[in-house]
Amino acid sequence: MRRFIVAILFLFILSSSSLGATYEITISNPKYKPITVALWGFVKNTPEFVSKALINTIKRDFSISGLFVADQSQHFSYEAPVSVVNGIAKLDNIDYVVYGNAVISGENIYVNLKITDALRNTTVIDKTFVTNRYSLDWMADKIVDILIGYVTGIYGPFESKIVFAMGNGKTSDIYICDFNGQNVVRITNWHTFNILPKWVSTDTITFLSYRYGKPAVFLFNVFSGRLVKLFNASNLSIAAVRFRNKFAIAFNRYGSTNIYEINEKGRVIRKLTNDPNINVSPSFTPDYSKMVFVSNREGNPQIYIKELNSPYEVKRLTFQGKYNSSPAVSPDGKKIAYISLEGGVSYLKVMNIDGTNDRVVMQGYSLDSPSWSYDSRYIALTGRVGDKNAIFIVNTDNGHYSVAMETKLIYNGLSVSSKLQ
Repeated sequence: MRRFIVAILFLFILSSSSLGATYEITISNPKYKPITVALWGFVKNTPEFVSKALINTIKRDFSISGLFVADQSQHFSYEAPVSVVNGIAKLDNIDYVVYGNAVISGENIYVNLKITDALRNTTVIDKTFVTNRYSLDWMADKIVDILIGYVTGIYGPFESKIVFAMGNGKTSDIYICDFNGQNVVRITNWHTFNILPKWVSTDTITFLSYRYGKPAVFLFNVFSGRLVKLFNASNLSIAAVRFRNKFAIAFNRYGSTNIYEINEKGRVIRKLTNDPNINVSPSFTPDYSKMVFVSNREGNPQIYIKELNSPYEVKRLTFQGKYNSSPAVSPDGKKIAYISLEGGVSYLKVMNIDGTNDRVVMQGYSLDSPSWSYDSRYIALTGRVGDKNAIFIVNTDNGHYSVAMETKLIYNGLSVSSKLQ
């Protein structure tokens, strides 16, 4: 899926040299016992730029995952016997080993990879991958995802992209980066406010823009560059999300704000809510049988869930917190992430789809736009923790969070793509 990067760079390269110094990785709350993984390959028998790219990205992903710590005390080639490598690793109290080499042939880079389980003295993977110099970060992401899948039983989250809005105080633009914050590419350069981006497929995003004065939602294909004005019949700052093969948008009509189903031409198909108050922020279960949303129908904004096959069946899910917003249903349909505001402090919370097991995962200030990774374990969101305004990646299993990208001017609206091939 590195054709994604190539296509983006080809279509939309814009000056971003001033961005490079603002991004870093910081482990903020290491309340876990990390698994030690030896990075003993890609050094002696591999071109330096290949080795550096692979190891740096693997280490970055390790930090974000909240699962691993790297050991680089030894070096082995791809030909080294697995039994020898595992034996030394076991003596050094190392759990897993990643090693191998890479060779270049024309435009292709052949990455010979081995991952071993030192405790069981077994081979996790022994395979050769074909990539190129533009896809080395993706190759490293895949290595970490394979290891996470083996260790936890759930494939890792790093083969995805984050779309977000960032600006300078006077304007904001839409950007895309890797899940770990690398490879930042600007998508718009319209000298106005462009906010609230959402992935609606593996190649298409929606976002709100004031390009023509009045707010309008655009549909944009990141491969082809096709740009379509999807909807402009509202004065609200709104986002469009995928609903089956159409879209769901909340906007004000006839004196109330409800959620509507619209088609790609911006025509209203039907109401998904029918309430005289404010109803916004739709998020759907994977089968589109249920919609989670925010409403102030009982006073303060709270999270509700609606059975779409039963138009009158609406259930309130949150009862604590004066202001609950930004619900996001996990890709497996089992959990809801949302933001709860209380006393000036904002909390990232996660609950079951039925509202049970409601718990705090992270706390900070101005937390916003939680979006699940495709493995239904990690969440990306914006906000401030301590002195850092950033995009954070949160492991909801152990509460570990880290900074993927730090900047003072990240705007509301962030979305993680599904797994890219």
